[in-house]
Amino acid sequence: MPRFDIARLRKEKGLSQNELAHHLQMNQSFLSAIENGKSPLPIEKEEKLCEIFGLHSLAPYVIKTPKEDEERFVGDMTDSDLFNQLLNRFHRQAHSSEGEHHHHDHHEKIEELENIVKKMMERNDRLMERNDRLSETNDKLRAEIDTYRHTIEELRNEIFRLKSR
Repeated sequence: MPRFDIARLRKEKGLSQNELAHHLQMNQSFLSAIENGKSPLPIEKEEKLCEIFGLHSLAPYVIKTPKEDEERFVGDMTDSDLFNQLLNRFHRQAHSSEGEHHHHDHHEKIEELENIVKKMMERNDRLMERNDRLSETNDKLRAEIDTYRHTIEELRNEIFRLKSR
C-alpha cells in the first residue's frame, strides 16, 4: 500500500488539516498521524480524497522511500505492501469496533506492530543471508563429493585392470 503526500495535496488545494479531516469524516489527530506516516491511509479514504479534490488518482502524490528499491517481491506484492495491507485491516477493524468512542490508542498498537515486523524482517534478512552462505557451502561440498566419487571410480577401474593381468 503506497503512502501519499496528503499534506502537499491539502496545501495545494488550500485546505487546513481540520477542514480536510471534516471532509474525510475523521479526527484531525488521525489525519495528522496519516500525514506524518504514523498511520496508513485507509483504503476507503483514498477514493474520498480523489472525490474531494477532483482527481482520477492519487498517483502523483505517492511518497517513494529509498528502501522501496531494496524491497523483495513476494508474488506480485512487496513485503511492504503485504505489511501495509495488514496494518490497514487492523486499523479498519479498530475503527469499526470503536463505535461512538473514537479513540486512537490503536495507533500506538500499530506503531508497536510496525516495530515488531521491522525486527522480524531484519531477522528474516539475516536468516536469508545465512541460508545463502550455507547453500554455497553445500554446493562446494557436493562438488567435492563428486570429485571424490570420480577418483574412487578411477581407482576401482585401475584395481580391476591390475587384477585382470
